[in-house]
Amino acid sequence: MKKLSILLLLFFLSFQIKAQEESQTEKKGFLIVSAGKNYEAMKKIASQVATKLDFKLDLRDLEYNKTEGLSFPKDTCEAHGFEFPFYLPRGRWDDGNYVSIEYTNAYEGFTPKLYILIVASYSKNSPKLKETLKTVKKQYKYAYIKYADIYQGCIH
Repeated sequence: MKKLSILLLLFFLSFQIKAQEESQTEKKGFLIVSAGKNYEAMKKIASQVATKLDFKLDLRDLEYNKTEGLSFPKDTCEAHGFEFPFYLPRGRWDDGNYVSIEYTNAYEGFTPKLYILIVASYSKNSPKLKETLKTVKKQYKYAYIKYADIYQGCIH
C-alpha cells in the first residue's frame, strides 16, 4: 500500500510540474523568410532583407557556436549567470518586426539544425502577425508563419 501511495504521489507531482510548465508557455508566431544550414550565408541574407524591408537588423549579439548552433558571447553568459554556451529562443519579450537569425533546435516542432531568418514575431492571436505577413509577402512570396510554444517562466 505504501508503494502504491508513493507511486500515486510521484504521478501527481509529475502531472503538476507539467501543467505548471505549460501554463508558463505562450504560443508565438514567427514570420520566416528563409532557412539554411550555413550561418555566415544567412547573415548576408539577413542584411539584405533588413534593408529591403526597412526593418531593424537585430542579431542579439548571438554568435555561431559549434555545439549549440548559436550562443550569446561567453562574457555575456557569465555576466548573467548562465553556462556557456547559452542560447535563448526569441519570443519572450521581443514581439515586433525585426530581422533576426535563430537556430531551430530551440523551437519545438521546427526542422532541426537550421538557421532561420525571422522578420517578425507576435503572440498567436495578434492581428499584427498576419498584417506583417501580407506586407512581407510583397517582397518575399515564400514567407510563412510557423508557431511554437515559448517558455515564459524563470530561466535561472
